[in-house]
Parts: sequence; C-alpha cells; structure tokens
Amino acid sequence: MNTTSFSLPANTAKNRRMAMRVLLTLPALTLLLGSPMEVRGQMDDFSDGNDTANPSWTHNFGYVGSTGQSWTVADGAYRLQAPNNGLQGYGYVGSFVGLSYSDVRVSADFLSFSAPLGGAFGIGARLNSDNSLANLNGYGYAYEPFAANGLGEMVLYRINNGVDLDDLNSVQVTLDPGKDYRFILDISGTTLRGSVLELGGGLVADQTVVDSTYASGVSGVFGYSSSAVGLPASDFTVDNFVVTVPEPGAGLLFGAGAAVVFAACRRRSK
Repeated sequence: MNTTSFSLPANTAKNRRMAMRVLLTLPALTLLLGSPMEVRGQMDDFSDGNDTANPSWTHNFGYVGSTGQSWTVADGAYRLQAPNNGLQGYGYVGSFVGLSYSDVRVSADFLSFSAPLGGAFGIGARLNSDNSLANLNGYGYAYEPFAANGLGEMVLYRINNGVDLDDLNSVQVTLDPGKDYRFILDISGTTLRGSVLELGGGLVADQTVVDSTYASGVSGVFGYSSSAVGLPASDFTVDNFVVTVPEPGAGLLFGAGAAVVFAACRRRSK
C-alpha cells in the first residue's frame, strides 16, 4: 500500500491534501469558466474505512460470471480483486455509486496495479449497473497493461451486452506501476473525453471520441483479466473518487480545465 511523503499521520495528511485541492480548485475553475460549477454527484476518499455509507457503493460482479471477488477499504483506499474463474477464464469486478447522470465527469486515482502482465482497470460512466451475466453496458476509460505487446494502452470503451467491449479510441501509453495516476472521463452529449494525469507529474494521455449509444447511467470503477491470455487475477487500488456534473453550457470545457486544476497529487515515499 502506498504511503505519503508527509510526516503527519496518514489520515491527517490526506485531509490536508483534500483541503488544499478544494482551496486551489474552486478559484481556478471560476477563472477558467467564468462561473462556479454545481457539484451534484458524489466523492469518496475512503477515509471513513468503508464503502457502505457516505456514499454507498453497489458491488458489481456478474458481467462474466466470475465469483469470489472482494472489495476492501483499508488505509484510506479502495482495493478491488477478482479471480479468473468466469466465462472463458475471465475475471471481473466493479463498484458503482450514485444517481444516473447524462453529462458527467468521473475521476479516480489509481494507486496500485500490475504491469505489464496485469488486468485492465479504469472508470466508467453512463453504466446501467446490471449485475446479471452479460448484461452490463455503458462507457469505460481503462488502462490495458497487456496491450500493444506489453507496452500498454489507454482505451475508451463502449461496454455492450453479451460480454463485448468495443474499442472506440486507444492510444499507446506505458504507465509505471511505481507511480500513481488520475483517470478522468468526461462525457458531454455524444462526446467522450479521457485523460490521464501522473500525480506529481503531468498529462500522460488525452483522447476524444464521439458515440451516441448510451445516454445516461451511473458511474464507478471496474477491472477485468483473463487466465486464457496468461494474466493474473484482477487486483487494483483506487482513491479520491469524484463524480461531478457541469452547469448547463459548460460542456467539455469543465473537463479540460479540471484536468489541469486537479493535478494536486498523492506522492509515493521513496
């Protein structure tokens, strides 16, 4: 598990980081957009030690028929794991939160993952949250460490019924498992934009695609892997999950500005 570079206790350091983000972000967004944004979604830094309240998460596990998944909150972060025991050796684990939104911005910090031989992991929006076999759909933005011959790719997905993922836009990116990253998925109308920030670094990926298949849904995190292609079981850890909804007319400008403003980071200790 990651630790911070602060000498304060973990929870105190985390609260300070969150407070600094708020102080720095609100004036910057006002400057960028000319008016404050209305936050109508959720946020969770997992400092309460659970995923059952403030907000309450819904565990999603049925997409490929795998079993034995786990959802653990410890040390102020959220760890999701799934064995590769579903259809054709696939494993899947997800967790969703909140109300259904159309135009939305979803972000989360990924603190732990396996690479290059590891499962895919990412964030989702406009998801139907169906927990039955092969009936999940919506949009996802995820890292595939195994793609591009092990170099890795960031992929904007359309998740379809029938255990089917459509690659709407992909770019070769190599994420370092020794670093932490923030994934951001903005959806405005039919435009999807995915961005990745290295925490303590800069912009790593930025990609856009147009798709009109799904109009609204819930938001969350997910991951999958497959023993059929030699991948270990899914195992990734997230923190600082945030869902926000821009005021009417703000559109993707909100996402573009926030990708810069929210570069405040959790750093690893050496």
